[in-house]
Amino acid sequence: MVKFKSRQLYLVTGFITGFVCAFMLILNIDDVHIDISSRSDYASSAAAHRIQRDLAADIRVLCMVLTCPENLELNAQHVHATWGQRCNKLIFASSENYEPLGVVKVVEPDAGSYKDLWNKTREGFRYVWQEYGDQYDWFVKADDDTYIIMENMRRMLSVYDPAMPLYFGYQMKRYNVVFVIDA
Repeated sequence: MVKFKSRQLYLVTGFITGFVCAFMLILNIDDVHIDISSRSDYASSAAAHRIQRDLAADIRVLCMVLTCPENLELNAQHVHATWGQRCNKLIFASSENYEPLGVVKVVEPDAGSYKDLWNKTREGFRYVWQEYGDQYDWFVKADDDTYIIMENMRRMLSVYDPAMPLYFGYQMKRYNVVFVIDA
């Protein structure tokens, strides 16, 4: 009988403790919500835009987006219309030129397939380095089905020295060859 009552006491104590903790958590979440909403006035929004504009001027990023002729309407035009506008310079690398989007031919048409992706990447980097190497601090390689939040990228890059050789990505090893892929 005593063992049964102590279990009940533990159960009731645990229930009350859990209820009080949950209630306190809900109160704190509500307070955080109030603080966040009070900061979303026009002045702080204008300040955030000013900071982003300053970062865009200070951290010059050239975005090289790999695409192919079949993906111009499907993907590339949407990159051009959205996050690509926030790059200091946007270049599309492909196997054919397409002036309206700024697509440059970096490989021959028969070398533009997925199997030859490394070739397109290498030749794209060669092109942007030769044409724009001294004009930008950072070079970003993306695919036409990628979405990048440039403001977050610039904030991340702001703590690094652009003169220091640096590559962000994931290191892999295949066939005893070490290489880095996009992050």
